[in-house]
Amino acid sequence: MRYITLATGGHVDHGKTSLIKALTSIDTDRLPEEKRRGMSIDVGFAFIDLQKINTRVEIIDVPGHERFLKNAIAGLSSAQGLILVVDANEGLMPQTVEHIKLAKSFGIEHCVVAITKIDKADPELIKLVKEDVEEFLRKEDVKCFGFYLVSSTEGIGLEELKEGIAHYVESLPEPPKDAFFRLNVDSAFHIRGYGTVLRGSCVSGTVKEGDTLILEPLGIQAKVRNIQNHGSFVKEGKAWQRLAINLPEIDHKLVERGFWLVKKEELLKTKIILISADGIKPGKEYTFFFGMRGVSGIPRHIHENTYMVRLSQHVVCVRDERGAILDSSGRFVSGYKLLHPNPKRLSKTFIKKHLHLLGEDPTTYYLLEAGVKGISIKELSASFGRAINPQHTQSVRIGDVLYHPHTLKQVKERLLGLIQNSKGVVKLAEVVSKLKITQGVLSYILKDLRGYTVVEGYLLDERSAKIEELESFKKLMEFMQEGIKEEKELLHFKDILTVAVRKGYIHSLGEFLYIRDDIFKNFVEKLKELGDTFSVQQAKEKLGLTRKYLIPLLEYMDLKGLTRREGNVRKFTKKV
Repeated sequence: MRYITLATGGHVDHGKTSLIKALTSIDTDRLPEEKRRGMSIDVGFAFIDLQKINTRVEIIDVPGHERFLKNAIAGLSSAQGLILVVDANEGLMPQTVEHIKLAKSFGIEHCVVAITKIDKADPELIKLVKEDVEEFLRKEDVKCFGFYLVSSTEGIGLEELKEGIAHYVESLPEPPKDAFFRLNVDSAFHIRGYGTVLRGSCVSGTVKEGDTLILEPLGIQAKVRNIQNHGSFVKEGKAWQRLAINLPEIDHKLVERGFWLVKKEELLKTKIILISADGIKPGKEYTFFFGMRGVSGIPRHIHENTYMVRLSQHVVCVRDERGAILDSSGRFVSGYKLLHPNPKRLSKTFIKKHLHLLGEDPTTYYLLEAGVKGISIKELSASFGRAINPQHTQSVRIGDVLYHPHTLKQVKERLLGLIQNSKGVVKLAEVVSKLKITQGVLSYILKDLRGYTVVEGYLLDERSAKIEELESFKKLMEFMQEGIKEEKELLHFKDILTVAVRKGYIHSLGEFLYIRDDIFKNFVEKLKELGDTFSVQQAKEKLGLTRKYLIPLLEYMDLKGLTRREGNVRKFTKKV
C-alpha cells in the first residue's frame, strides 16, 4: 500500500474538522477544551483508505484560528499536499490566505479545494467564492487539482471529493527510496507493559523493529521494540506514514514536540545554516521552523536573498528542506529554503564567490569548502539526507574522504614549493603541519610525483637533495664498502638506495647487483693495469670476482662506454 499525508488548511469555523469526520468517521478534536469550545486548538490526525488506488491518505487536521499559528505550522510541516477548506458563505478569509502561504513555505504548491456548507449557501454566492479562490490560487502560483462542493452535515459531494483526492494524490511523486529515515515527533507517552511510545509523521526513509534510533537534538539512543500505524502493529514503517514507535529506553518526559527520530550516524546536528529567504532583515531575531520545531536565530546577509543563520539550539536538517519563519511577535514572515545545513567556511567572500554552486552544483561547493580536510562520504550524505555515491561526484576519494581535484592540485604545487625552498630535503612532519594535510593525502600526491622519495621521515627531491648527512645513507655506504652487493641484501636500504643510484653514489649493474662508485672506479683502474685489452679470465684473476659478479660488471662497463667487446676480449675506449 502507498502512503501519503495531506493537511487541511482554512479559516477557523470553515468546517475542516467536520469534513474530516464526514470523510473518515474520525473526530480529530480530542481535547476536552476543543469539545467545549467547538474549535480545533491542536493538530488532529485521521486517515482514509482509497482502495481503488491502494493508498492510505493520512490526514492532519490543522487549527484555523490565528492564535494557533504554531500548531498550524506543526501540521503542515509533515504534509505532502493540502486540502484547502473554504466556507461557501464566507469565502476567502485571513487564515485561508495565511495557510496557503504557510503551505508554500514548506514546499506545498498545490491543493484540492473543498467548498463547504453548500447546503446553507446561495448558488450564486458559491460561484463567486469559487471564482475568488481560483483567482487567489492563480496569483499565488498554487496549482489546483479541482474544486469540490460539499456539505459535511448532509453528506453532499463527499464521494466526489474522495475521487478528487484520489486523483490528486496519484499525481504527487513517490517518496525518494534512498532518503534517510526521519520522523517528526509530535507526542510521547508511557504505556504500562510497553514503556515509552513516540508518535509522529515519517517524512522520509523506513524504520524496522530492532533498528537503533537517535532522538535529536538530545542524542539519546534507543532500540525499536514495536511499530504501529493507526493502532495496527507493523514490522516496518515507511515514508509519509503516521507512526507510533515503542522505544522503552527513552524517558517520555524528556521528549518535546518537534524533536526528530533518526537512524544512528546518518544525519548531523548543526547550529549554523545557509538559507534563501525573502522578507527578513539581518541582525533581527526570528523563529525558524524545522519540521514542527521552532528555533530562534539571527540572520546575517550574504547576497540578495541568501543568509547565514546562527541558531540558538542545535537542529537536524538537510539540503533543500523548506520551512516557515516567524517574527518576534509570532507573525508569519516568509518561508525559507535550506541551501547548506552545515557550512564550514563562514567567510562572506568565499560564499559569495561560490554562491552559484550552491544552487547548481552543491556537491562541488561542499568539496571546495572542505578544502584540504576533505569531506567524508558520511558527512556529504548527511547534508543531502540520502546516501551519496562517490562515483557520481567529481571528486578524488582517499579512504572514505572526498576532495575536490583543484584542492589537491594546489596542495601539490605548495608541496613542490616547500621542497624547493628546503633545498630538496624536508621533514614529512613539517609537510603535514605546514600544508595541514593528512598522511593519506600526502601519500596520494606522492604517487603522482616522479623523482621524489621518502627516507627516514624526510621527503627528498632525488635530483637536488643533499643526502650525505642522512644516517641511512651513511649506513648504506658503510655496508657496501665490502664490494658488490645483491638487491636482497639491501632491502633495508630500499628507499635511500634509489636516491643514491640517481645521484651517482651507487651504480646498478643489472642482475639486481649494486656497487659503490669509488669501488667501481677502483675496479676500472685495476683493469687498466692489464693494458688496452683484457680477457674475462684476466679480469677475474685481477679483481678476484666470481663470474656471477664479474660478467655484470664488465657488461655495465660496456654500457657506460668505458670498454668495447671485441670477440673474446674487451678493449678500453678513448673515453677512458
